[in-house]
Amino acid sequence: MKIVEILNKDMPEKLRIIKNSPAKLYAIGNLELLNKKSFAIVGTRKITEYGIKNCKIFAEELSLRNIPIVSGMAIGTDTVAHKTALENMNETIAVLGSGLKEIFPKENLTLFEQIVENRGLVISEYEENCKASKEKFPKRNRIITALSEGILVIEAGYRSGTSITAKHAKEQGKKVFAIPGRTDCNVGIGVNELIKRGAILTTNIEDILKYYPEFAQKVKRVKKNYNKKYEKIVNILEEGEKSMQELINLSNMKVYELFELITNMEIENIIFKNYFGKYALVKL
Repeated sequence: MKIVEILNKDMPEKLRIIKNSPAKLYAIGNLELLNKKSFAIVGTRKITEYGIKNCKIFAEELSLRNIPIVSGMAIGTDTVAHKTALENMNETIAVLGSGLKEIFPKENLTLFEQIVENRGLVISEYEENCKASKEKFPKRNRIITALSEGILVIEAGYRSGTSITAKHAKEQGKKVFAIPGRTDCNVGIGVNELIKRGAILTTNIEDILKYYPEFAQKVKRVKKNYNKKYEKIVNILEEGEKSMQELINLSNMKVYELFELITNMEIENIIFKNYFGKYALVKL
């Protein structure tokens, strides 16, 4: 597929009306995505296991509703978001801080190819042979937010590039959602600061969908063939997240038996414990 040059006058309105609108874009892939309603997932390059788990959960939930996912194809959060979209046969848009013939980071060259080959889109405002540089990444973030209906911040350091992305989103009138960060971790500081400053505290997909009726269509999920011994807990959690005490009351199991079962289900990535200490299904 060849690189296409898009002049400002030919761009969708959502890109033309922003402050410092790009004079032109270089694109490769499915140009129809520029006119689709999409959602951004952003965060630190130094993503933790906690961040990876949450990023996958939310990227999958958006993908199940065929909502294209926008991110920056950097290592860390961006990579997890794009890959999860592809794994769920969803479309995804990558906005680069380099030219399309100078993919950065180099280890994401395969990801770049996969995005293009699977009806995704990769765009940049920089000339094809323009190399990545530190100042380009914060600047490109205004395009990520312009393309998206809203953004979800997974993890972020204090005064990080992700914080700049959130600032662009607010300036453009977009909603900023944030998953509560761990208080014992550097990349939890920035995201918790965003929540203090007005970002919407987000613990499940409904926290996002209630602001976008067009995204909230019901999704038919394919049930996994769970081990029979897990069925009781799976059935309880299908009704929604539960605390350990609620699981004890609803399952009528002995505490030590339930604890062993829960531990095994976490190890097998069937359930996870959220920020508020409640258990929920990873996939239904």
